[in-house]
Amino acid sequence: MKQKVLIVEDQFIEANDLEIMLLKAGYQVAGIANSVAEALKLIEKEKPGLVLVDIFLKGKETGIDLAGVLNEKAIPFIFISANSNHEVLMAAKATQPYGFIVKPFRERDLMVTLEIAQYRYENSAEANLRKEADLQKKLKSIADEKEGWEQKMLKTAIALQTYVPFDYMVAGFRTAGEIPYNAISFLRVGFNEYQVIGLPELQLITHTTLKELAALQAATPTETEPQLFNGDDFVKITIKPSMRRLVSEQFGMKSMLIFPLMAPNGETFYFFFYSRRPDTYKNEYIVLLRTFKNILVEAVARMLSIEKAPVQEQLPKKEPVPVKSPVSNVFSGIVGKSHLLLNVFDNIAQVAPADTSVLILGESGTGKERIAQCIHDLSKRAKQPLIKINCAALPANLIESELFGHEKGAFTGAVEKRTGKFELANKGTIFLDEIGEMPLELQSKLLRVLQEKEIERIGGGAAVKIDVRIIAATNRELEKEVAAGRFRLDLYYRLNIFPINLPPLRERREDIPLLADHFVGYFNRKIGKSINGLSKEALKEALAYNWPGNIRELENLMERAVLLAREDTIKELQLPRHSIAEAEGATPLGDSFKTIEDNEREHIMRALKKCNGKVWGAGGAAELLDLPPSTLNSRMKKLGIKRDFS
Repeated sequence: MKQKVLIVEDQFIEANDLEIMLLKAGYQVAGIANSVAEALKLIEKEKPGLVLVDIFLKGKETGIDLAGVLNEKAIPFIFISANSNHEVLMAAKATQPYGFIVKPFRERDLMVTLEIAQYRYENSAEANLRKEADLQKKLKSIADEKEGWEQKMLKTAIALQTYVPFDYMVAGFRTAGEIPYNAISFLRVGFNEYQVIGLPELQLITHTTLKELAALQAATPTETEPQLFNGDDFVKITIKPSMRRLVSEQFGMKSMLIFPLMAPNGETFYFFFYSRRPDTYKNEYIVLLRTFKNILVEAVARMLSIEKAPVQEQLPKKEPVPVKSPVSNVFSGIVGKSHLLLNVFDNIAQVAPADTSVLILGESGTGKERIAQCIHDLSKRAKQPLIKINCAALPANLIESELFGHEKGAFTGAVEKRTGKFELANKGTIFLDEIGEMPLELQSKLLRVLQEKEIERIGGGAAVKIDVRIIAATNRELEKEVAAGRFRLDLYYRLNIFPINLPPLRERREDIPLLADHFVGYFNRKIGKSINGLSKEALKEALAYNWPGNIRELENLMERAVLLAREDTIKELQLPRHSIAEAEGATPLGDSFKTIEDNEREHIMRALKKCNGKVWGAGGAAELLDLPPSTLNSRMKKLGIKRDFS
């Protein structure tokens, strides 16, 4: 028997239509409510398995308010709305619904959305059970090993990283006023690399004595319940001197999650998770850790079958050495170790094995195609094709034929049958780059493909079943495109199941030296030179520059620098001076900051000026910017740059 569904809709005709559709399809209907108050009564009485809820309802409370209650009760829900206001969309998205249907909709749209919501709900519950069983197996294996406490806790930290992200973790007992005995810290320095930091290393890094550390420990509050501190809350708890302030200052941490456990000996064992991002920790992590509580208690009990170590007056100091986990680095094609890039690696590792649709977000030149390739290579579809298509590079009248194919004679010029990209990607992955440029009329057809897993060739009479994973990418803010009516809300929601945000290069400046060395080595091999790298002055220049073109711009610049270098070291980079000044805060706009589009417009106009206005062909701006001419043409049109630029 299918789920019992509650309808929360204040328009009688629409609510009645929904009820007829549901009953016809074999669903039970728990009732119809036209307000949040009525909905809560029916939820209590009927115990529905799923709720269809309109965003705007009678009374002061909205469907978004109801969503908060449904999340607390773990009842899946789907939003139904004709509203595409940007603020409303963001508020609705934050509640993490299981689906979104835009009015008006077909009966088939409703049925597919219900099926997907049910699948996602069951899959998430099943996934949690798998996570619990997987962690239990890992922790039992770690506890059974004959290694010491330090190595066991390192492996425990690596196992927990999959479920609770952290850049710095402390694990151990603590007593107010004393340095914690049997405590160890782990600083993440790479995707699979950690520095093990015990008391000797902590003293060395922080230039403190054991007595000073004890004083900071005494000033640190002792919690008995799980707590999280993000952003301003974290700042407040690190104002006064304490161990938390020390961690914040020394390692740049900006949020924290505390999870205490009652150990079998009656004492409290703590896990402290720290992150360099100010918004990392959510209640869902506490819920997950509570699910793992018994497993963790058992693991801690088995690992800590040793007596307390007395606090020593002075400990031998040793330099902390990074330790690699047994897992190999699968991101060899992506260069960098900044915490923002490590977050991207975590996301890739999490989503790659699934068939979930992925939406890669980021400015032009941040490496979205490389990320898509990485996801495909780590998926179960790796041996199948990855078909890439740039939606911005295709004329609007050809993109449907490119995606779905056509039959011979389907239109003028169709002299033979053509197989579309979706068919070519069958059993594999399709990468839709610049999805925000897709024409609105084609978006509805793409949505049908996502929902029904079949395509129709132009001029074809029969549907063709396909099995394709979709990875999409855009440099646009799709929420704003939805609000402006240029992108379908329901398509956005289907693509945005698992977003990955790529940071711009100016936000991960610590990766610039690594990237520069990587490109110098690459172009050395390609051109046949032996340049050693950048001089200190050139590197300082690179670090000060704002990089509006991101990694692509850095790559192009390094190729030019290697070509022009007359010595074994690159002494100078040919960078626009005003962009360096902007990076240091002195922009030509006075106290205001330029938008990304302003920077992109200037970047393209500089290229056009250098090429005397030439866009296409050898020596044109498209070649200089390493862009397909059609993509550059599209960007110029969007940014209002005329072709007769001079």
